Amino acid sequence: MGRILIVDDTLFMRTLLKNILFSGGHEIVGEAGDGAEAVEKYQALKPDLVTMDVVMPKMNGIEALKEIKKFDPGAKV
Repeated sequence: MGRILIVDDTLFMRTLLKNILFSGGHEIVGEAGDGAEAVEKYQALKPDLVTMDVVMPKMNGIEALKEIKKFDPGAKV
């Protein structure tokens, strides 16, 4: 199954997504609590898929998506 990075500023939502995806056989390679951290972790972990919240502190999900796409145009977010 896929290697997934979960990005959300709410711990509850990250935990919920992690449990759902893990029970589906996916590997959770990391979590991020804001867009800036998401970009850093994407570059370090190179996951197959990223779940991305839109409204987050420091850098929102749309800005983070643009930065990830600059690094990897084929990224699945």
